[in-house]
Amino acid sequence: GSAAAATRAPVPVAPRGTFTCYGCGAELQTEFKFMAGYVEPERYAEKKLHKQLRETLCARCRSLAHGEILPAVAEGRLKEAGGASFATPDELRAQLTHLRERTALVVLLADLTDVSATLMPRVRDLVGGNPLLLVGTKLDLLPSGTSADAVHRWLEEYATARLNVVGVRLLSSRTGAGVRAAARTIVAERGGRDVYLVGAANVGKSKFLAALIDELAAGGGGRPEKRLPLASSTPGTTLRVIPFDVFSGGSKLYDTPGVHLAHRMPAQLTPAELAAVAPRRAIRPFTPAEPAVAGTSYFLGGLARIDVVAAPPSMRLSFCAFGLRVHTVPTAEAEAAHAANAGAEWTPPLDRDSAAELGALTLRRTVELELTPMAQAADLAISGLGWVSVGALASLRRGDGALKATLDVWLPKGVELFVRPPMPIAGLPTAQAEADV
Repeated sequence: GSAAAATRAPVPVAPRGTFTCYGCGAELQTEFKFMAGYVEPERYAEKKLHKQLRETLCARCRSLAHGEILPAVAEGRLKEAGGASFATPDELRAQLTHLRERTALVVLLADLTDVSATLMPRVRDLVGGNPLLLVGTKLDLLPSGTSADAVHRWLEEYATARLNVVGVRLLSSRTGAGVRAAARTIVAERGGRDVYLVGAANVGKSKFLAALIDELAAGGGGRPEKRLPLASSTPGTTLRVIPFDVFSGGSKLYDTPGVHLAHRMPAQLTPAELAAVAPRRAIRPFTPAEPAVAGTSYFLGGLARIDVVAAPPSMRLSFCAFGLRVHTVPTAEAEAAHAANAGAEWTPPLDRDSAAELGALTLRRTVELELTPMAQAADLAISGLGWVSVGALASLRRGDGALKATLDVWLPKGVELFVRPPMPIAGLPTAQAEADV
């Protein structure tokens, strides 16, 4: 129970003397084609001859590096759609349990486009009492003109209600914005301890790791590293804990497998559908011009449905999601319209068979909100898919009566909905955000 004993808890890394894929951390092997770390025998022999096994990617990681989506974790529909699986969510999660018995600085990464689902309020079950630094990733994917300072304040308040953190930082590993500040905070907070990067699958740990190591080396606070884990759009790219000797004094930086959360939409999508909804550019909120009147249903592709049960004429819905078109039908026709169009005119799902496997949408939650003129009331965050910001324009209604709205949210079975305070992004009808200088 002492700190000294805690530091001796073993880290589940590959045994000394073995060779691992530097992309995913799996031990290299040539016998089992559909298991982690597979390398073609002739390729392995050639790399061994030239003493290049430490610089070798496994076959799956080479495919991922060329943009293929090859899920390897047995979860949801990916058990069948992805072919052979290399690990289960429980097996990956088990690699983090030793963290409770070590003294470390834990850097928890949360995807700013999917904060509610990736904040992982139960992360303490994995990391114990170790200090947590919260890092919001993918800042560049928020709408152009969004104030990073405003989002920082929002995330601090939102996270503080759920987690005890030593600090909050926002960054984009792609553009480099915020990476230097995050690196300085990590150096200041680690106090000679090991540092672990932890987060849900596909929040951007490997990209951040590369940016962090580059920043540490440039600033004199760390050593350069040529062989870095692979960054890919595929959830579950990293399959093992991977250590990096970038600090002086014996402590290490560890990349860890992503924690797979069954309530996220990606668990319900095929590899091709994952590619279709993968972010390619910043979110551009879409607010239909016509009022969101009672008796109207909005579909995000064929994956989600929002019914307006009751609403004032001033209410507006703003859809913040990637790769999905919004379709509008009368609520009385919504079920039949989804059955007729999902997997055909409404995608994803990308085909009728996938739509049948996904099944009918189920009523996840009825949301009742009080609206204020020229303000956003709440975000309806769909786990792993984006969010719908609910707001109201200036109202001609007189008197003190509250503006009330009731919305029904329908999702695939098992996908979670979060109702949260509205993220202060640009591009909303009520937004007053100014671009950062």
